Amino acid sequence: MKLLRSRPAVVIGLILGAGLFTSLIFHQSSDAAPVHKAELPLVSLSQARIKSVPLQLSTQGHVVSLNQVDIQSQVIGTVKSVAFKEGDFVKQGQLLFTLDDSTQQASLRRAVATLAESHSLLGKAQSDLARGRSLRAKNYISASDWDTLKSAQQQYAAQSSAAQQDIETAQAQLGYTKIYAPISGKAGAVNVHIGSLVQPGSASPMVSINQFDPIGVSFTLPETNLNAVLAAQSSGPVKVWVKNAKGEAVEGQLDFINNTVSTDSGTMTFKAHFSNAEYLLWPGAFEDISVDAGTQNVVVLPAQAVQNGPDGHFVYLVGSTRQVFTQAITLLRMQQGMAIVDGLAQGTHVVVEGGNALRPGMTVALASHAPTAGQN
Repeated sequence: MKLLRSRPAVVIGLILGAGLFTSLIFHQSSDAAPVHKAELPLVSLSQARIKSVPLQLSTQGHVVSLNQVDIQSQVIGTVKSVAFKEGDFVKQGQLLFTLDDSTQQASLRRAVATLAESHSLLGKAQSDLARGRSLRAKNYISASDWDTLKSAQQQYAAQSSAAQQDIETAQAQLGYTKIYAPISGKAGAVNVHIGSLVQPGSASPMVSINQFDPIGVSFTLPETNLNAVLAAQSSGPVKVWVKNAKGEAVEGQLDFINNTVSTDSGTMTFKAHFSNAEYLLWPGAFEDISVDAGTQNVVVLPAQAVQNGPDGHFVYLVGSTRQVFTQAITLLRMQQGMAIVDGLAQGTHVVVEGGNALRPGMTVALASHAPTAGQN
């Protein structure tokens, strides 16, 4: 018989005597690729734990003046002098404007003259009343004449008192012709000049003054943070932090919590005051704000354990058969390399390394546990 050849195997036939027996042996060619078992993804686990951590609430807000004054004239008159420059820092009690006071001076002189006249008439009425009293004792004057004398004395006494009030009013009006700074602060744009006519109720102020030291910061927090802030406030002053114009963190103190929660946004308004002697915080400036709200017992994880999916944050867990599944969580905040979460029990083991390529249902291999969150 002929030897049979096939590609890529060699066939060897063996014929043994009358009892024909054929054995066919096939050998795989040496260039074929070997088959390897797929390697499982390697992951590391860490344990969720409860830890007491500083509660720092982050938000945004704006710098605000604790006092702002719009300067308006209280009398009608023309500006006689401006005693400062717009943009100046002015002191409380500093002269700002002088108005023409000729009208007020005339009113004061007239009131003084009226008072002198009233005093003269009152003196005569009092003398007449004194003489009438002695005549009445001797029945030399009628009851009607006596009543007339008393009425005249009372009339001139009232006129004298009114004249005195007119003098005080004229003096007050005269005082309004000099306008002083009611607070210390930075003056804004000056809207009047020498010769400008000013009057009460004008649409625009003569100048506005904003207090700079101390200064405030206004911000909002979700209503869910209210209890933590109130608890911290009951233990002492609540510190608030912002960065000044030099980029330095400066400390202030919370001093105002609004009396109602906004039903539209579910937030509350807060204010804190800061020392600002160098004028490095400016009214209206936007600020990132941090509030020290005491401590809080929370569930913490290593930050890298938290995954972000289309339905929110989650973590990977590994079951007893080493299959991967997911657990939805609420990420409250990140703080000092830790994720502070809700929706996860203490002691739960979560994947912290090797989670980037995982999918639910995959089987994994376990490496040694990673350090537990919050441990040094």
